[in-house]
Amino acid sequence: MTLDEFMNKFSDESSCEERIIELRWPSGFCCPKCGSKNAMRIHAKHRRDAENRVPLFECRDCRRQTSITSGTIFHKTQTPLTKWFLAIYLVANDKGGIAATTLERMLGVSYPTAWLMLRKIRIAMADRNAQYRLSGIVQVDDFYLGGESKGGKRGRGTEQVPVVAGVSLKKGKPQYLFMDVVSDVGKRSVLDVLTKRIETGVILETDGWPTYASCAEELGAQSHLVTTSKDEKKNETFQWLDKAISNFKKFIDGTYHGRQTDDQLYMEEYTYRYNRRGFGHQLAERLLRACVAANLNNSMYSLKVGT
Repeated sequence: MTLDEFMNKFSDESSCEERIIELRWPSGFCCPKCGSKNAMRIHAKHRRDAENRVPLFECRDCRRQTSITSGTIFHKTQTPLTKWFLAIYLVANDKGGIAATTLERMLGVSYPTAWLMLRKIRIAMADRNAQYRLSGIVQVDDFYLGGESKGGKRGRGTEQVPVVAGVSLKKGKPQYLFMDVVSDVGKRSVLDVLTKRIETGVILETDGWPTYASCAEELGAQSHLVTTSKDEKKNETFQWLDKAISNFKKFIDGTYHGRQTDDQLYMEEYTYRYNRRGFGHQLAERLLRACVAANLNNSMYSLKVGT
């Protein structure tokens, strides 16, 4: 969908509301309290700023009222849904990522509002990323954010932020990616990441770091292939993972100027887009679905006062 098509389709609040309803309840509204489908749509005209509020569904059986945006990233927002939808389109289609200052200018909102909108969208990306695990041949390695630490230490001796990354391969080509900040590259930290990101029975490929050998056994990997740093084919073997890591560093340095806050959410944004790089014009619709489905109440990420 082109930008013109998207803006024409969601040109007013009503069209955005209808799309949220379609995505949340494709088979018709179902009361979250009693499960009844016997409901009516209402606007609570007695409430303050009623004209700016989204519709409610009122269950005819238990009388519970449910906002169409409850449980989504739009809940209790004071920002028009048309601006939210445009933000989602822009984030979905800009491979380099969008800074809050850019979104502030493009949407005509305040910087805190733009910052929080981006944070909520990234949380929706993280929520969707967490639903999938890599399978088949999976290469895993670690890298560090922040450049060289004081004293010149590099690699696993640095004091910078450690990250565990993995990519699945099919016929020698990259499929899906994950990246997770860890406290260290010891077995407990790494195993926690691999358990949530990788299926059992994979063929694991690593550089021979002892932690990965221990994790491979715990994970029930089908086999564990090792290519050490001394192997002349190391760069060829890990070319796709190395390239993904290199591009992520360019991504965070270029758009976010190497900021060391919200590292994990920047990774979630990058990997979300990487894993959907072949979807073309479907990107905006897919991200919109993720934003409607995301449950911020159960998120591991904290939010400031809502927009």
